[in-house]
Amino acid sequence: MTPRPRPAGVGLDVLDRSELAGLLRRPWFLRHCYAPEELARARGLSGARRLEYLAGRFAAKEAVLKALGRGLFQGVAPRDILVDRAPDGSPHVELRAEAAEIGREVSVRVSITHKGDVVAAVALTTEQDPPTSSRPGRPWRPGPSGRSGRPTSHRKENSPMATAIHDDREDRDEHGPTDPTDNTASTDNTDPACTARLRVRIGQEDAHYGGGLVDGARILRLFGDLVTEITIRADGDEGLLAEYSDVTFTAPVRPGDYIEATARLTRRTKLRRFVALEARKVITASGDSPSAAHVLDEPVTVCTATAVTVAPKPRRSPGPAATGGARKTGDRRAGTPSAAAPAGGAR
Repeated sequence: MTPRPRPAGVGLDVLDRSELAGLLRRPWFLRHCYAPEELARARGLSGARRLEYLAGRFAAKEAVLKALGRGLFQGVAPRDILVDRAPDGSPHVELRAEAAEIGREVSVRVSITHKGDVVAAVALTTEQDPPTSSRPGRPWRPGPSGRSGRPTSHRKENSPMATAIHDDREDRDEHGPTDPTDNTASTDNTDPACTARLRVRIGQEDAHYGGGLVDGARILRLFGDLVTEITIRADGDEGLLAEYSDVTFTAPVRPGDYIEATARLTRRTKLRRFVALEARKVITASGDSPSAAHVLDEPVTVCTATAVTVAPKPRRSPGPAATGGARKTGDRRAGTPSAAAPAGGAR
């Protein structure tokens, strides 16, 4: 009986590259997320082109992980997914270490697209022939240690992101139903840290398509700022936007419209924050004259989405052993002078 072929896996990731700009200045983030070949290529690029290149690679890595059935913090270091360039200029994926183990029976293809600050990537996995001693196009290269045998991720266990990955292994429920026993903290929506709001007027410069339509990337930029504010309020850090899901555009946006975007923290786990997002049109431009506009009786929802952001693990404060403990400066019992007191007693 012929075995049934494995269904294709599909992964999609959309991000605002400005969300990544701050993290790309952190050496630990670059080491954890990018292969040496990718970092070498990025060093030869100018500032804007470097950001575009690294953001595209990051989105592609997340899309590949989703296509493989894994999340960003589920045991695979993003640097083990090399998104290289094929001779024709298209992106080519090479899996290494743990990523190669997970994807040993599939071929991976990826497509990356850019629109302004928004980067999107789609990954597709298809079943390939059973692996042999040689795997053309998908070799595994040994890490810095040069050891052969079963590949390992070679991550530094004391790095901040590696610690986050280790502590997040039991926190893998964002793609499934909520389990009340999963160590998830419910949120009190009366807490100011749970909500954020922005209201902006859409300018003529945002019109991108025929009929004066504004592209969805403009709304996603608003969502990105709101998610960042939520994480700052809740954790004191900008965090990392891991993914958008359930993005739905429901009404057109044109120059002159006032858009009110809101974010609400709906659930949190050890490291993840789940945020519900909505953008509504509250004032719309009128066609009666170039400057005419009117307030809508009922706001019109133009986009909804859910975002998952990752907060850094709080650093542990050093204990008494690390600081040397409380040092005695002298016996302060009655009748015994302190060693810290100047000679001759108190003056």
